[in-house]
Amino acid sequence: MTEPTFSAQPSSSLMLDLIITCADGLELPLQTELSSFGIVSDIKSTGRLSVSASLRDLYTICLWSRVASRVLMLIKRKNINSDYDVAEQLYGLAKSIDWTQQFDLEQTFAIRLSVDKRVAVSQQFAMLRIKDAIADTFNEAYESRPDVDSKNPDFAIFATVNDKQAELYLDLSGTSLHRRGYRVAMTDAPLKENLAAALLYSSDWHLKNKENNAPLYNALIDPMCGSGTFIIEALLMHLDYAVGIDKAANQFGFYQWQHHDESLWQTMIDEAQDRHRNALAIALEQPDTLPLILGFDADSGAILATEKNLIAAGLQDLLPLIDLETRALDKLTHTLRPMVKDGRLSNPLIITNPPYGERLGDEDFIRPLYQALGLILQDSFAGSGIDPMLGILAAHIEQVDILPIKEPKTLRCHNGAITVYFRYGQLIAGQTGNLVSDFEKREIKVEEGQDFINRLQKNLGKLRKQAAKQNVSNIRAYDADLPDFKVAIDLYGDYVHVQEYAPPKTIPPETAKKRFNLALMGIREVLDINREQVFIKTRARQSGNEQYSRQSNSEKKGKFYIAKEDGAYFYVNFTDYLDTGLFIDHRNMRARIKANSKDKSVLNLFAYTCTASVHAALAGAKKVTSVDLSQNYLDWGKQNFVLNGLDISRHKYQFVAADIFEWIKDNTEQFDIIFIDPPTFSNSKKFQGTFDVQRDHAALINRAMNRLTTGGVLYFSNNFTRFELDEQLTERYEVTDITHQTIGFDYNIKKPIHQSFEIRHR
Repeated sequence: MTEPTFSAQPSSSLMLDLIITCADGLELPLQTELSSFGIVSDIKSTGRLSVSASLRDLYTICLWSRVASRVLMLIKRKNINSDYDVAEQLYGLAKSIDWTQQFDLEQTFAIRLSVDKRVAVSQQFAMLRIKDAIADTFNEAYESRPDVDSKNPDFAIFATVNDKQAELYLDLSGTSLHRRGYRVAMTDAPLKENLAAALLYSSDWHLKNKENNAPLYNALIDPMCGSGTFIIEALLMHLDYAVGIDKAANQFGFYQWQHHDESLWQTMIDEAQDRHRNALAIALEQPDTLPLILGFDADSGAILATEKNLIAAGLQDLLPLIDLETRALDKLTHTLRPMVKDGRLSNPLIITNPPYGERLGDEDFIRPLYQALGLILQDSFAGSGIDPMLGILAAHIEQVDILPIKEPKTLRCHNGAITVYFRYGQLIAGQTGNLVSDFEKREIKVEEGQDFINRLQKNLGKLRKQAAKQNVSNIRAYDADLPDFKVAIDLYGDYVHVQEYAPPKTIPPETAKKRFNLALMGIREVLDINREQVFIKTRARQSGNEQYSRQSNSEKKGKFYIAKEDGAYFYVNFTDYLDTGLFIDHRNMRARIKANSKDKSVLNLFAYTCTASVHAALAGAKKVTSVDLSQNYLDWGKQNFVLNGLDISRHKYQFVAADIFEWIKDNTEQFDIIFIDPPTFSNSKKFQGTFDVQRDHAALINRAMNRLTTGGVLYFSNNFTRFELDEQLTERYEVTDITHQTIGFDYNIKKPIHQSFEIRHR
């Protein structure tokens, strides 16, 4: 290829061979953007698109592109042999160009070089040889040479070398196009502006409705907006703001280029400014034409940063039209659902950059955060018939794999030095499954197991009505109702947890096994489910902490499922422990705690997986403290908090791994609500070597009452079938037996599975 002969053509007819560069992974969004300008492009390689462009196209890209990094004009390319001296071949390529036709002696230049790792050459020496070739060209013509200015050159010459070819380009963009001037306030792990714009293009934010030319989306929602980059880029795009105007004064590389058309350039700048002014005026005069913009973050500092950046971006007049709130995820449904019902969110784009771990602090809580976002959004749009577009960034692909997205697309890209994945597509409407509500009685014939099937169907028929009335999806469906089928069957949403009671020694093992297999077959037939939905355990009398210990004979270990209860979500484990992490029999007790927790200080002793704590937090408790001896269970509890969108970094939520007796003795705080649900027996090193609920409950309650406010309430519950409350407690405090109120409709009220009491100061 020969060097261009521009002087023979008027600027209006110039056709330029351009390479438009971008960050790795943004090639498709950049191509989408160029197409919206009417510019055809081809993806040449990673981060590089080729364009045959007019001068107007060049100015359009420099002025309007939100995704591109640089615009390079090809000067010359040449095949090379990487087995020979590459630096000298670069000298020969550069020397074959008449640089005096490109720029003048008075102008400065700089060399930038990109070398493929397969090419063995010193980058510094190769750059020096290109510079020597340019200097030699000028010396031969004028016996003088232009100066090198590596920081602010008039001409930036960009060279690329791979094992087959070398190319020389003129950098017409000068400074990198991705830089904006509005970022005056930062948060942790900020989102790059060009990346935000690229993801908005990927999500079709730039498109118009073909019928009425209105914006495709009527709203943009960022539930974790950070410093507001998505919001600002979306507004600038909607308001026809040419981001290159910020650099139009002196930063572009084509200003000193001999073929620059200043008149055309100035005309395009004026047109761009007029477009933005008109779009902004319409938005202010007719606010209904502006998509609804909602930005939320649990950190008030992030909301303040967003406001400052909006002002720096020249969008201060729009602040009254933008809804920015300090709001954690757990409040998102409460905010969005009314807007969904009144039609304000008929077709929204939900796009966000959750913390990868920098703001959250621990990778163990990132997966629950992504699951929380999906569940909360499903709750927000449930039953509306609206399937919003959802786009979310993540540092690891498995984080976005759990999102409920229909026909998802994934873009692998980079946010600075971090590789990230953008998953986008329509939100899948729907909730966790519910075997109770889905149950329909049908005729099932099974030899020897007919009595069991009939009883299970009868139970489910009765339970279904009550479950629907109380919106319950986790129930005990059967509890050793028939003497020949000694199992407990619990339904958790779409899963079945079957516990086989150890048979008496009088029953032959083969008989017990046969009956159990009949029961399993009956369960699958009655509920019309597959084997993967059924989890089996054998329940024998436990000692010490065995109830909470990991089970060693589990075949399906380590997987957590999600159960929903009264608007809250909990991780349950059907395989690794005897208990699942959610005690169904305490459903009513948790509801009682939730109903009384708003603006109260709540203490949960023997917190286990913190299910009662989650309900208290979601109800608006001003402080929730969860205490348990096991750090593992407290971590499980923290994950339950995050799964519900609760911000565990806030001081109002405390998780304390300690012996209950020692902690409550030393702690001096006062609490409005205290919940105590101790094990029947525990091997504690702190209290006489062991804890026995019958022996030690009075001492435990007395210590806890010292921490209860004057008008507060202590809820005490336990599952010891022969439990008797110490009479000294009834003499000292106001005690009410609330057992019958806390036993659910799915348990036998005549044989209560637990006893519970409400205790107050006299």
